[in-house]
Amino acid sequence: MIKYRKYEFPMLNGEHWWGGASFDGVKMPFGEETEYSRSLDPNSTMNQAAPFLVSDRGRYIWCDAGFKIEISGGVISLQCAKGVPKLYDGYGTLRGAYLAACAKHFPPNGKRPPDDFFTKPQFNTWIEFNYDQEQGAIEEYAARLHAAGYDCGVFMIDCGWSPYYGKWTFDPAKIPDPKGMIAKLHAYGFKVLLWTCPFISPDSAEYRRLRDGHMLIEKADGTPALLQWWDGFSAALDLTDPKARRWYLAQNKKLMREYGVDGFKMDAGDAYFYSEEYFTSAIADGNRHSELWAKLALNYDYNELRASWKCGGLPLVQRLCDKLHSWEYNGVRSLVPCALAQGIVGSAYTCPDMIGGGDYIDFSKERLLRLDSELFVRYAQNAALMPMMQFSAAPWRILQKRENDICLSAARLHEKFAPLILSLADESARTGEPIIRYMEYEFPHQGLAECIDQFMLGKNVLVAPVAEKECAVRRVMLPEGRWRYCDGRVFGGGEAFVEAPLDVLPWFERMDPGL
Repeated sequence: MIKYRKYEFPMLNGEHWWGGASFDGVKMPFGEETEYSRSLDPNSTMNQAAPFLVSDRGRYIWCDAGFKIEISGGVISLQCAKGVPKLYDGYGTLRGAYLAACAKHFPPNGKRPPDDFFTKPQFNTWIEFNYDQEQGAIEEYAARLHAAGYDCGVFMIDCGWSPYYGKWTFDPAKIPDPKGMIAKLHAYGFKVLLWTCPFISPDSAEYRRLRDGHMLIEKADGTPALLQWWDGFSAALDLTDPKARRWYLAQNKKLMREYGVDGFKMDAGDAYFYSEEYFTSAIADGNRHSELWAKLALNYDYNELRASWKCGGLPLVQRLCDKLHSWEYNGVRSLVPCALAQGIVGSAYTCPDMIGGGDYIDFSKERLLRLDSELFVRYAQNAALMPMMQFSAAPWRILQKRENDICLSAARLHEKFAPLILSLADESARTGEPIIRYMEYEFPHQGLAECIDQFMLGKNVLVAPVAEKECAVRRVMLPEGRWRYCDGRVFGGGEAFVEAPLDVLPWFERMDPGL
């Protein structure tokens, strides 16, 4: 029986807090009026999380293990069974407290992901093909991207390219010439990533080998446990066992050596798939399994993750979880708040979800005629000045020419800002600073703590994407100083209303950066 101990941290008058689960960025900041609860023991979300909370009054809370968090009546209550949370004080601002915590608990290691992730749009085959990842279709998709004028960056072949989970070889019925296919993708300029996961299909040769070597998570009787995840019930690699990690890495090494694969989209590292009733080579809870899976990705310069635990400061590409094709909660409106929350828990190299949404059901034939082209465009614009942007559904297939052209313009705007984004990624590798930042982070104590629908790209570019339907005028909160809008007009600090028709992503440049 796990015993939890309760720790309480009263908020200061007017204080705001961020952190914990990046999935809950839409609910941040937490203040005196907040009613909130979340289990981070294990992380119950599909995205990045850390046992870390940070305040605009220069305070932060850190615990070495997960906890259950409850906020009510201006009090942060943490229930902990494996660690003791500690409050650190005296850092003045949100930025001061974040940097102090970063230096002590998740310092950057001086490395970052390769340029391609930041300088060019990314492409993923999931929405186009789902589990039917066939060579001809993949090659045609890549050719049309190139012909449409998109710069060829990272190209991810998603789930369905292998026969089953654990047999990490190309399915010859779907992809008869994988070496030739990857050579074609490379010729366009793409770097190619393959989807993988830590699960193993039972009743397979790989399962039997791993079972006999005790490299799978087991039940009390020594037989493999079958864990439930979104694709059913599977065995899972015991990532605490060095033999299991070597086996997995060997599969990937062969793919890279024989076919020229550049890296891996390492999915399904969710902590809540695991139960502490199971047995592993070393003691580990669900959060530890999630952390170990994410850190395996450090073996590859080209990597992508969606779920991780306590991985701040590492050169890992961290995508937001699948969002809905919707204007509402967990749709386009969540992209900015959740990406900002990723940065404040240390995951600076963020990529918003696939443009238009990552839930494939929204793009099924039955729903295709109900897709919202305006929403798709605003998805692209919300991503355009973030560190990374990723397409999956082909714009030319579901949009009219005007909207398709606007999406291409968003991709080119991202490329225009690539030098700045790269410089900020370099800075993050040195200092741990987020690439995109809360308004409160850069402009403390100016009443901007609750402004989470706009962000700073570094210190001098303010981005205010539109996330409301049929909105042609955007309300923006500008910090003190002078700000040049993307159309050339200059504004002072305070509330401003700017034109934002469908072909405009509102952004401002700070004219007096010395202030």
